[in-house]
Amino acid sequence: MNQLVEVFQATEDLSLGGFALRTIVSVLMIYFMSRFLLKRAAGQFTAFDFVFLWMLGALAVAPLLDGKILFSTTVLATVTLYFWHFVVAWLSVRSSRFASLIRREPTVLVKKGKLNVKNMKKTFFSTDLLLAEMRLAEAPDLKEVDEVILESSGHLSVVKKSGHTPPTPVDFQIPVPSGGVPTILINNGRVDHANLKKLDLTEEWLTTQLNQKGVPTIKDTYLATISPDGEFYYSVK
Repeated sequence: MNQLVEVFQATEDLSLGGFALRTIVSVLMIYFMSRFLLKRAAGQFTAFDFVFLWMLGALAVAPLLDGKILFSTTVLATVTLYFWHFVVAWLSVRSSRFASLIRREPTVLVKKGKLNVKNMKKTFFSTDLLLAEMRLAEAPDLKEVDEVILESSGHLSVVKKSGHTPPTPVDFQIPVPSGGVPTILINNGRVDHANLKKLDLTEEWLTTQLNQKGVPTIKDTYLATISPDGEFYYSVK
């Protein structure tokens, strides 16, 4: 009981048990709060997002370093911080003007094959790094490039000149089957009944497919998937 009091109240001497409980509560609080954060790719994080994460980490660890800090105050500060982060993120989606205040604008580094030295110096982007990123984009020569843009996410977009773009099946009017993500039917020897139901398949059908491949039981299968075009894939344990 005394350890529970140590978790939520200020104390001069935080015991080992109280420290452990505060750690567990802090981790759970940050975990459940992170589940409600707006989903976005890592490249879409803005400076405001990083400030939020730094402050969130500092608030979470503060009551662990100093037992005199009231834990309820930390919870209140964390919830307040999360609220304002949500408001700013929501406004940045609804208003492009507001978004421009917290997000960087894309910067053109190369225009019609010529370097924009001013923008490269402004963004601290070296020539070596630019050429390395261009090689990764399969455009090693500046003569092949129309534009190179440093996006607000930090990624580099390389736009090749029309004459240096490799031909695609569409250019030759060749029909290409539509792609898609395979659906998992068995994962680590366990049947995914939800996916089977979604595809109107049965466990008996799945067993038959495996038996035809020489696999005796579902438990012997580590992974089984089916592609949108009906191609069945399996891997045994």
